[in-house]
Amino acid sequence: MGASLITTTARGASMKEAYRNAVEDAVYEHGNDSYNGTISTTSGFRDITKEYRKSGKSLSEYRDWLYEEDVVQKWGNALGICTTEPIVNNNKIKTQVATTPQRGNRTWKTIYEVQLFDGSIIGSSEFQVDAINIGRKYTEEHKVKTYVHITKKLTNSSTLVSEISYKKADKEAAGSYFFIALAAE
Repeated sequence: MGASLITTTARGASMKEAYRNAVEDAVYEHGNDSYNGTISTTSGFRDITKEYRKSGKSLSEYRDWLYEEDVVQKWGNALGICTTEPIVNNNKIKTQVATTPQRGNRTWKTIYEVQLFDGSIIGSSEFQVDAINIGRKYTEEHKVKTYVHITKKLTNSSTLVSEISYKKADKEAAGSYFFIALAAE
């Protein structure tokens, strides 16, 4: 089995996310075969953005130099270069909370569970504010909605007490990343 030089671009909030996106796309398009000739045959990535910028070469010149100097290795890491820096969310508060107050008598211990859309439980607390903080932290890290539910059934009331959404910054944007690899085929 041989190897061929491949290049691919991907977007993400970080190089790690972009690499993961590129591998997922390659697997979707070409399958899980370890000789499919795509970035999915690499063992990870290595950020070489600083070295690239110091070189003063164009992206294509640098790609050729990496190949000619045997820097790119079969079954090794893909080499990643950030071509457009991501614009991160620097807002102090990165979430929005919509609260629905619950009323009525409760004769049992109330537990607030933080869940994802599919019902997966992320965490829980006896206090709503603590559960909201768990949800906020998860939402900020993963940029997905979390929901805080009371786990006991309430009469004539919904268990949903808060919905926490990621609040994207006005100028927030994913970065662009260029990956170079020797793909097994």
